[in-house]
Amino acid sequence: MSYLYRLYHPEIFQGNLRKNNYFEGWYYKLVTADESHAMAIIPGVSIGREEPDHAFVQLLDGVNCKSYYYRYPIEAFQAAEKELDVRIGNNHFILDGLTIDTDDFKGTVQFSGRHPLPTSLLSPGIMGWYSFTPMMECYHGVMSMHHRLAGRISNGKIDLDFNGGIGYHEKDWGTSFPRCWIWAHSNHFDDDQPISLMASVAHIPWKGHYFIGFIVSFLFQEEIMIFATYNGSRKKVFIEDDHVLMSFKRKDRQLDIIAHHAPGADLRSPIQGLMTGKVNESLQARLEVTYSENGKVLYSGEGTSAGLEVAGDTDILMSKEWSRR
Repeated sequence: MSYLYRLYHPEIFQGNLRKNNYFEGWYYKLVTADESHAMAIIPGVSIGREEPDHAFVQLLDGVNCKSYYYRYPIEAFQAAEKELDVRIGNNHFILDGLTIDTDDFKGTVQFSGRHPLPTSLLSPGIMGWYSFTPMMECYHGVMSMHHRLAGRISNGKIDLDFNGGIGYHEKDWGTSFPRCWIWAHSNHFDDDQPISLMASVAHIPWKGHYFIGFIVSFLFQEEIMIFATYNGSRKKVFIEDDHVLMSFKRKDRQLDIIAHHAPGADLRSPIQGLMTGKVNESLQARLEVTYSENGKVLYSGEGTSAGLEVAGDTDILMSKEWSRR
């Protein structure tokens, strides 16, 4: 498949199984209608020089704060060329749903009413023109900010009913996760219209140096707004022991977030393609969110069942004054 086709379709498999020090993973977040259960399911591949290549399905039980990692031979990984259609053993992942079939979890969940990000010639995804930059440490894609769920997953003891629940879908690929980062997401807000927020601030290696990059997507009133390093937005970040404060501004629009920590579990993360790192992720965090235009508050509310990661030496991410990087 051509480079340009993959570039404008970040959801499909971006790599190949002959690469060195490479990972790719798709992140599916599933929350039941009553928010009694939250789950993240992450299929992917790990290709490195120091360990045998393998495919995996990683799962986070957000309520019980347990994680699971299922390893498969690399030959068990199959991916279509022109669409998201990934199979790992008996597990199957597409844009509109997934089937999970591991030792502990089995079931199928379908998606409807997906909210993909807007794209353009110069901005094929959430990374904007950085999508065209070769040799970045980590690339990011957002497949759907918000969608409805239908289906069930059983863990052998409990039948988890996801009918009427809400989901979110993103992915990462490259060599390694950043040296440090903050990532937060929620699409459980008390409002008649779908609201979803994803915010990420990270250390980005760049031409022998680094900068602090950020990408934020906010679904509000059926519009997805982007605050990012590449579009002239500015940020403030301050990290406390029990919460993180993040503010983003672009022209007359401002988004303020207070992310409150909650219990989580350790997930494996990539370092030079190998899944040897660890990051603690919660699916029980809370996000206080305020959105304003021209100084007028248009929305203020709390996002629940929120995903939150605060990883690495995050002191270098902080900026009390407005900054672009």
